[in-house]
Amino acid sequence: MPDQTIAGRSVAELNDAFAGGSLTPLDALESTIARIAARDDTHRAVYVIDADEARESARRSGERWRSGAALGPLDGIPVTIKENTAKAGLPQSYGTAAREPVIATENSPVVDRLQEAGAVVVASTSMPDFSGLGSGVSSRHGIARNAWNPAWNTGGSSSGAAVAAALGYAPVNIGTDIGGSIRIPAAMNAAFGFKPSYGRVPINDTYLGRCAGPITRTVRDAAHTMALIARPDSRDHTSLPDESIGWTDLDVDIRGLRLGVNFGPVEGKTADPEIVAAIRRAVAVFEAAGAQVETVEPYLSRDYLSTGFIPFFTAHLWAQMNDKNIVDDLGRADQEMVAAVSSIDSLSSLELIQAYDSIGPFVQETVNMLGRYDAVLSPTSGILAGPAESRMMTEFAGPANFTSAFNAAGTPAASINCGFSKDGRPIGLQIAADRRQDLTVLQVAAWYEAHRGPEATPQWNSLD
Repeated sequence: MPDQTIAGRSVAELNDAFAGGSLTPLDALESTIARIAARDDTHRAVYVIDADEARESARRSGERWRSGAALGPLDGIPVTIKENTAKAGLPQSYGTAAREPVIATENSPVVDRLQEAGAVVVASTSMPDFSGLGSGVSSRHGIARNAWNPAWNTGGSSSGAAVAAALGYAPVNIGTDIGGSIRIPAAMNAAFGFKPSYGRVPINDTYLGRCAGPITRTVRDAAHTMALIARPDSRDHTSLPDESIGWTDLDVDIRGLRLGVNFGPVEGKTADPEIVAAIRRAVAVFEAAGAQVETVEPYLSRDYLSTGFIPFFTAHLWAQMNDKNIVDDLGRADQEMVAAVSSIDSLSSLELIQAYDSIGPFVQETVNMLGRYDAVLSPTSGILAGPAESRMMTEFAGPANFTSAFNAAGTPAASINCGFSKDGRPIGLQIAADRRQDLTVLQVAAWYEAHRGPEATPQWNSLD
């Protein structure tokens, strides 16, 4: 049987092994399947393994590598996709027991791009009910549990994707993000999570601020992925025109780079002291290398989460829950979540429109702030991972306080590990930049990854 640590290798390491013949794509796939079998009864990151098709895909990839005709860096690479990302033949349940799983009849644009590149889509990953919680609690999948300690929360809603990345199930794991759903679970599992600009990666269920992106162990693995999935697609009316972006050109001169540092976008809302301390240590690394660092005072005029984003997003969830094409029996959904979301019924249609209209000024404030800097650093989440069983509803503003404005503004942002709390919980540094400056985010993240020091670097071998 292949060494179970194979699935923890990077894209570049697997490419070298495939090219040299020391490893085949089928070996890598079988290692991934074995690793999931060994770990996932505890961590609950995976929904469905697509073993038969994955094996056939891996065999075809192996033939290409042997004949010197590999399609590129993702050819033969094991990949997982979040359950709400459609792959023909795989069931989708919206993460909830309220819906009988429906077999997807066609791929999402993301899956098409991955398969065209030769990637081996191994499995779909778990998510909370309706992708609407900041945790891994699901009435369909059970409780997803943190890669570093099963007692801890995963963050959400790309819960399974982040755990899969951290545990080395696959080098590339696709998540989705509407308010922090890639970055927050990445932060809580010490992985790298990248939310691209709105429309950069076409999807087939577009919604305000919603996008798909990679969760990986390394920045370069995410860059390899973006080079292949960031292409226009007519199925998504928001997809950006094709741009010539050197996604894997990650070198950057940090000297003189203008960096903002923000510890709270809204007055009176900041992060846990251990998180603030870790961010300050990360900032010091940039300053020591010659970056020009400036403190960014709270840049939002008021708490847009409670007055705009949360009512608007909650109304979207409640509409899904009442859609008979989606839900079979709402009584089987997570009832604590249903009770919280149903409260939106007390708002009038006028109040909901006012909530939506209030988002625009906050977007302007966000892009005004980002426009003053090459990149802006902040905590990814304002709170550390809590108990695995927490639904993270009442605490929602704690994590999403730092992330969701960049969704509404459509700007790129990433989370990279920058340290650990005293009891070992991962801490994420968020790196954000102005519209369409996706490569800048990846370059700054790659520089920090190479210079952050051992105290901020995940020791993946402890999980392998």
